[in-house]
Amino acid sequence: MPHAVKTFRPALGAGSVLLLVVAYLVVALNARFWGVVFDTTGLAGLHGAKVVAAVAAALFALTLLMLLPLSLRWTFRPGLAVVLLLSAAAAFFIGDYGAVIDRHALASVYATDAREAGEWLSLRMLAFIAAFGALPAALLWWVRIDWRSAPRELWSRLKLSALAFALLAVAAGVAGKDVASLLRNRMELRHIANPFALLAANLSYLDHARDADRPFVRIGTDARRGDVLVPSKRPVVLVLAIGESLRAASLDLNGYTRDTDVDLHPLPIVNFGRVDSCGTNTATSLPCMFSDLGRAAYDDAEAKHRENLVDVIQRAGYEVLWIDNNTGSKGLAARAKELSAAEGADPSRCNADGCHDEVLVDRLKTLLPTIRRDTVIVVHLLGSHGPAYHARYPAGFAVFQPECRTNELQTCSDAQLRNTYDNSVLYTTHVLAEIVSLLGEPSALVNRMPIEALRCRARRGHAGAGACPEPDVSPTAAVDPGIDAAMLFVSDHGESLGENGLYLHGAPYAIAPDEQTHVPMLLWASDRFAARRRLDLDCVRRGADRPLSHDHFFHSVLALADVRTAARKPALDLFAGCAPSR
Repeated sequence: MPHAVKTFRPALGAGSVLLLVVAYLVVALNARFWGVVFDTTGLAGLHGAKVVAAVAAALFALTLLMLLPLSLRWTFRPGLAVVLLLSAAAAFFIGDYGAVIDRHALASVYATDAREAGEWLSLRMLAFIAAFGALPAALLWWVRIDWRSAPRELWSRLKLSALAFALLAVAAGVAGKDVASLLRNRMELRHIANPFALLAANLSYLDHARDADRPFVRIGTDARRGDVLVPSKRPVVLVLAIGESLRAASLDLNGYTRDTDVDLHPLPIVNFGRVDSCGTNTATSLPCMFSDLGRAAYDDAEAKHRENLVDVIQRAGYEVLWIDNNTGSKGLAARAKELSAAEGADPSRCNADGCHDEVLVDRLKTLLPTIRRDTVIVVHLLGSHGPAYHARYPAGFAVFQPECRTNELQTCSDAQLRNTYDNSVLYTTHVLAEIVSLLGEPSALVNRMPIEALRCRARRGHAGAGACPEPDVSPTAAVDPGIDAAMLFVSDHGESLGENGLYLHGAPYAIAPDEQTHVPMLLWASDRFAARRRLDLDCVRRGADRPLSHDHFFHSVLALADVRTAARKPALDLFAGCAPSR
């Protein structure tokens, strides 16, 4: 009989395997962490080596303490395998996109939908997780664990705990002051220490998500319509257009070298050029701007159990409708009417990555003629949501070439990435102009300017643009939509396109670059609306360049809609002094 082939499987003690996993995590899955450390000035020579050794000891000790609870016999392999897979995924996003791991980032992850999550998938990501997560996890299951008696295993864990605390003590004693200074000056380190940042972010997220049974707080209970914008036979329609990932620096209105907002040029837009966002991701910024709390006092858990701008406007007598082409209202329209623009949309406007934002325009075309009472409509755009910027606009808006036709941004050049993002901005501003044209703006040339002229004009400053001929556009008579309307547009947050090695958004606010926090805000009002509201638009323009923030949104919308309530703060009203407030 042939002899059975024996398969060699090394046997190691559980403590030894645990130490190997910790060492692997610290060394192999913290490339960006160590890159930041080594890039820090003042760490040369023997002194620098001492500081780096102290950081390594501290990170090793913290990771060991974090994994010790998983070292029970029944949780050892499955628990460490999950840690390896999650840490590999975190390392990919930290390394390739310059992402950070905090509770705000996790809030975005937990609030995403299947379509949005699918956009992040790529062969590169799957290969990375397989090589740096799945393969080590497979090795963990392959190796034989030499389990000893319970008392001896307990003694082993106590010794490992003592080792961890000893390493922390040595690190603090040898270079504690230098490590503290390093963490203070390079604040991103605490959010990219893998997997420690994952644990800290999840604990912080759970802490903010608890207290589900806390009392629900009503605000603006005294809200009422003012004496200026009184109901009449012509309904008032106020459109609140909420953008996605649009940064102020990418608009010609704010000095950009490309006309990415060419469709807005003919319109009497008021541009608020110095607006800071409440957060750097949608899960934070969207509910924050609709809240009365303001960025300094904003808390996710409190906001979820508190009324918002939608509730106050409804209480004052407006009908409120939320039309969404993004990931939903995040509960903001829970007590109003919310519908998805993608449902029943024209198939030609949609693809595997979702629907283009003109589905919102299609909905408005159908809806506006049916309005008979004063209404506030929130349109939530998909805008420039990354990483699949190329999926955000139709082929006709691929003005800037070459494009980045993938969600694997690291495979594209900086020029390709910027071209594709700018194309998405060009399309977003086109959609805004289309909305304004539906609301009754007679000077809007939307859908009447030939696409060739649009492309040429948008490429100002782009290589090979040249002079653009004037479009042969015949004036058309303005169509009165029978409503008195205004539109206020603001983006939820900005976007990084590789500046300082950062991509996308979601950086901790304290260290977030301007590209992620400086957002556009635009106002358009019809002549009839301005007259009824007695709104001096020239007065508004004169103050449009002062420093502003999302904190102004709640109070300014109430002012624009002429809603009187003690919850409205005049100091945060964009229109104070330019329209009657009493």
